[in-house]
Amino acid sequence: MNNIENDIDIYYAVGNANTGRQEIEIKRIIQKRNKLGWKLISTSIALVDSEKQFSNLYLFWSKN
Repeated sequence: MNNIENDIDIYYAVGNANTGRQEIEIKRIIQKRNKLGWKLISTSIALVDSEKQFSNLYLFWSKN
């Protein structure tokens, strides 16, 4: 029987001023997880505060 693990990363972002930096940080998270054998299975975005442009990016992972 396979033992499947699931995990989540939550990336917090404020505004669009640092888009390039945020893309690099997200890329590093994905590369690190891939090296450890995790597979990205889903993503989701939640707008937390529209006035301050604050949002969360959820990265859902699975590993056998």
